[in-house]
Amino acid sequence: MTLKNTPSRAAILRLLRESREPLSAEEIHGALCREKRQTALSTVYRNLERFVEMGLIKTELFGDGVTRYFAEEQHGHYLICTSCQTRVRIQDCPLSGLEKQLEKDTGFSIERHALTLYGICPRCAQKEKRKDPAESMGKERDGK
Repeated sequence: MTLKNTPSRAAILRLLRESREPLSAEEIHGALCREKRQTALSTVYRNLERFVEMGLIKTELFGDGVTRYFAEEQHGHYLICTSCQTRVRIQDCPLSGLEKQLEKDTGFSIERHALTLYGICPRCAQKEKRKDPAESMGKERDGK
């Protein structure tokens, strides 16, 4: 399948290639609007689906249920806060050695992998510590 190169398609691919982390369709649409590009959200979704079908981009589904898109060359792993949804990219791939060993041990030809770790970020942990102790004691007294 070939696609006509339109300004919207070129802008979507450029945004994905320039981004340090996967982007949702809404984030891409917002970036296009900030660039004063008149592109409908449905057009962004349609183009993203075509790019995935063509193998130009990949998808990642994090714990928040939002599909995010990234350029093929942007392989990455993430820490995600379960409280505020902050994403932190892990710079080095901790699975590359394991992947090679698994291919050797199992005969599998591994095409790709994903690693996402979930927890509480330092900011949310600090907020939790600052909560009023009397509030939590009242809940314990009430049996909640």
